[in-house]
Amino acid sequence: MILKILGIILAVILGILITVLLLVLFVPVCYRGAAKWDLDERELKAQGSVRWLFGLLELRFAHRDGRTHLRGRIAWKKLGGRAEPERAGGMERKVPAEKEAPAEKEVPAEKEEEHEKEHENGEETVEKPAKEEKAAEDVPEASEEDAQTAEENTAHDEKESAGSSEKYRKIRQAFQKIRERIPSLLKKIKCTFRAICDKINLLMEKREEILAFLGDEAHRSAYRIVKKEGIRLLRRTAPRHLRLSVCFGFADPYHTGQALAGLAVLYPFVPGEIRVIPDFERRVCRGRAQADGRLYAVHFVFAAFQVLRRRAVRQTYRDIRDLFQAEA
Repeated sequence: MILKILGIILAVILGILITVLLLVLFVPVCYRGAAKWDLDERELKAQGSVRWLFGLLELRFAHRDGRTHLRGRIAWKKLGGRAEPERAGGMERKVPAEKEAPAEKEVPAEKEEEHEKEHENGEETVEKPAKEEKAAEDVPEASEEDAQTAEENTAHDEKESAGSSEKYRKIRQAFQKIRERIPSLLKKIKCTFRAICDKINLLMEKREEILAFLGDEAHRSAYRIVKKEGIRLLRRTAPRHLRLSVCFGFADPYHTGQALAGLAVLYPFVPGEIRVIPDFERRVCRGRAQADGRLYAVHFVFAAFQVLRRRAVRQTYRDIRDLFQAEA
């Protein structure tokens, strides 16, 4: 009975492990994303999501106005989510109305007229002596104003001379700092030049070894195997639906033509709907992209198995490791 119970427990544990392994290998990771950019206006907007295990695990991201927001979910539990700002048309907080100012007391009309008359009489009595004082002070103020202008001119000249001397002093200090740094800069340039020369000499000395390494038939076979499996993996992991629309242009139309020629070479190998619009008159780069697809872990495991099981690949890896260890 004890052996029977232990066997059942081991069988359950083994079944759980096999189930988890099958889920990891054969349940796809679904991804979806969209982006829009315009380099002239320095605008970049992107959003996307990654889901696994039928949406039980989910990760969403959004990039807008230079900020990136991440939000995750494990089953029903949300992680890292932020409350969205309330909309203008939604519920708004009610702000208590300001208390009304107390009403001013009413003043009888007769008292207001008497007060205005007294105020006018007082202003007349004050304005008359002020005018007489201004008329008396006009004559002697002329000489005082001349003296003040002369003093201001002299102060201005002194400030200008002080400012010019300060500028000359700063320029002299800057030149002195540059002169002090010249020997260290020359030394750094000399050291970098020597390092480059040493690397070139090392490569020239090991030229025969490198040519022999590249010309070895086992290494060539390893390169062909890795290339074949890499292309197959890219085809299996490529997006199922891809829409790309790009409008680009450089300041020089020659560079625009070169870029268009390079994209034309890659065009047959890119799946999906691709639209490229060159602009030969101005410098521009804007566009939008949408993509969605699935990734299976079994494809990566199969590619790694196909590469590592070949003897030529393992031998090439050992030779590269020994080469780097010898250089160290």
